[in-house]
Amino acid sequence: MLKIFPEQRPTIIDDIALHGVPASAVSIYKGRNEVFALSTDRGKEINIKAFHVPRFPNSYIYTTLRKSKARRSYLNALKLIELGFHTPQPIAYVEELKAGALHHSYYISEQVPFRNIRNWKTIPDCATLIEDLGIEMHRLMTAGILNRDFSPGNILYEQLPDGHFRFYYVDLNRMEFNVRSHSRLMRMFRAITLDKDELRELAEAYARAASLPVKPTVDEAMRQHNNYLEEKRQLNKLKSIFK
Repeated sequence: MLKIFPEQRPTIIDDIALHGVPASAVSIYKGRNEVFALSTDRGKEINIKAFHVPRFPNSYIYTTLRKSKARRSYLNALKLIELGFHTPQPIAYVEELKAGALHHSYYISEQVPFRNIRNWKTIPDCATLIEDLGIEMHRLMTAGILNRDFSPGNILYEQLPDGHFRFYYVDLNRMEFNVRSHSRLMRMFRAITLDKDELRELAEAYARAASLPVKPTVDEAMRQHNNYLEEKRQLNKLKSIFK
């Protein structure tokens, strides 16, 4: 059984649903999930995120208790755009069900020619980028958006003619909306950079944008970051024990 949304969609989406990722698609990222770029016969380039096939019981949870990652990615992209933020234009999502369990699933969006902000110190005008990212974080928090995957690889940038930066978000399935706890929203500082000086600069930029006291804001960003590092250490320790 196939579930495809929306009903009005390019023919290529039906081909992906029936036959999987086309052989002509180029893999641009491979990890737990795989991301492909595909040029269509209409001269457009699309992005296909193929999610790994979930194991039991998640394969049933994603069809009964929770939305699939593909569906959440699509719906969250629409919500982001509705709220005035940027993400590659969503096109469709596809779910393949077998015996009531989720099997293959895909999120399809526009492919954009922008790079991510990893190693942002090497980006020309990085001081402006940091300031603009601080402003953007204030906008996100004011809108009640908690992006739980707010990391450099998931934030793309476009420099505008006036020298300022516009940000686009990818990997959208772990987002929450209508979050009003400032402490929870500050979790977006957890994994934004591993460099303490970069984190301090960004937290200061956010404090200026939000008209908040600088030192307590930086201290909270550092606390969130240190908690993240400690959780990673504990997780790696558990993995080494079970290995």
